[in-house]
Amino acid sequence: MPIDHNTYRDTNFTNRFITHADLQAKINALTADGIFKVRQAGLSAQGRTIYHLSIGTGKTDILLWSQMHGDESTATLALLDLFNFFSADDEHNGIRKQILDNCTLHFIPMLNPDGAEMFTRRNAQGIDINRDFLAEQSPEGRILKQIQQQLQPEFGFNLHDQGPLWSVTGSRKPAPIALLAPPADDRASVTPSRLKAIKVVTAINNFLQEQIPGQIGRWDDTFEPRAFGDNFQRLGMATVLIEAGGYAGDPERQFVRKLNFDGILFALRQIASGDYQNQSTDDYYRIPQNNKEIFHILIRNCQLQTPGGVISADIGLNYSEQLDLPNQTSMLIYSIADIGDLSTWGAYEYIDASGALVSGTLAIDYRADFTLKSPAGTPICFENGIIVYKNN
Repeated sequence: MPIDHNTYRDTNFTNRFITHADLQAKINALTADGIFKVRQAGLSAQGRTIYHLSIGTGKTDILLWSQMHGDESTATLALLDLFNFFSADDEHNGIRKQILDNCTLHFIPMLNPDGAEMFTRRNAQGIDINRDFLAEQSPEGRILKQIQQQLQPEFGFNLHDQGPLWSVTGSRKPAPIALLAPPADDRASVTPSRLKAIKVVTAINNFLQEQIPGQIGRWDDTFEPRAFGDNFQRLGMATVLIEAGGYAGDPERQFVRKLNFDGILFALRQIASGDYQNQSTDDYYRIPQNNKEIFHILIRNCQLQTPGGVISADIGLNYSEQLDLPNQTSMLIYSIADIGDLSTWGAYEYIDASGALVSGTLAIDYRADFTLKSPAGTPICFENGIIVYKNN
């Protein structure tokens, strides 16, 4: 019987934003239930508690950590949903038993609670925790390193978000999921631990292709000697990177949250059963590379007045977000990313200008401040980066 994410989805969260107080409330409830073992692993730079939750009695230890970048919350929400799954008593008890009899799961949700509070990548010290493996200057990085050293897990899941403009090479579509078995050295050698990770990644890819065919990318495997995933792979923990990305019509990444839940749970089942070992490494290398070949908006067939006369061109636009954290909202500010023949590019949204003339100033990397004008009307108008009119 398929596992329905909606059954276990924590309905307290309907967008990307989760604070440390939100997480504490969830963990307090889990502590009261007594199903998970909960301990305080340490404190962040600003004194917020970092939690280590564990469940299961199996011999295969698996470490999963999320939100080491504070603005990458999708996997944290998926982990909360997984906590609900493992706390339930229903028709999927057989799956829970298989996983928990064969594995012991260790979770560090929200490794960077200070960054989560500000919804910023770095911690309160201004450190990118995922570049602190060698220097060990961040308390959060030291906590993760200590837990890994103490547990010596066989598998690890490094859970991140990637920007919405990452796409699958050649698809002109966003990559809501990107996967990688991180390299253990600068030759991308297939060490014993990396081979296991490659097979788990392949299993996740094959499973999720049913939901998002052609929209899973493979992250760049350039070795980063300061990163945790690469070094954990080097130390013999089969490490899987999952990057949650953009998906059309899902600005708050709630569908991508479901994909994370589904993919992680399937991977745990594969590890518990040992079925991941049957995957082909060739299939891993067939996963297309992550790339950037899309815009947020692509306006096609514009007419531009130039010193050499009127030309036909496309305009690619991307937005940045101005966050209003107290209200958990954002304002989208559009800039011009490219102008010209963009026929090989994709986008979240396409606008056919049908020969409309651009009125205003166009400058790449500057805020959009122009209007499309045609006898048929005004398709779209930007003022200082903000859409003030769009004909839907």
